[in-house]
Amino acid sequence: MRLPSFGEEEAKFQMAPMIDMVFLLLVFFMCASTLSQKQAVKMDLPEASKGVVPKDRPDRWIVNILADGTILSGAQPVTVEQLRDLVAERVKAEPGVKIYLRADANAKHREIKKVMNAMAASGIDDFIFGVYTPSGSGG
Repeated sequence: MRLPSFGEEEAKFQMAPMIDMVFLLLVFFMCASTLSQKQAVKMDLPEASKGVVPKDRPDRWIVNILADGTILSGAQPVTVEQLRDLVAERVKAEPGVKIYLRADANAKHREIKKVMNAMAASGIDDFIFGVYTPSGSGG
């Protein structure tokens, strides 16, 4: 004979906290993807089969040169003179500042040389070039 059970409730799964978490994750990923898209500058980097990714790249100041010769300090367009002044100010504040120079594969060499000369005039002697290394290449 079956005895009646008193006070036992059937176990229930609470959906409200689960829905809240799904919405929070959705908002987080929407914000994160928007931020990553705004920081990236689209460019075709020159290909180098022996290119090496430096370990200290995140600490470097990024300077981009687009195919049309536009110079970007981070994502901000600047002229060569403005870049020279910015670099000189930064060298005074941070004597060990390092530059990560990314030039489009179709950028003219004279534009790259102008930027390198501006950095040298401001006291920068440590910079690296950004290149594309195809997967499967040695290096």
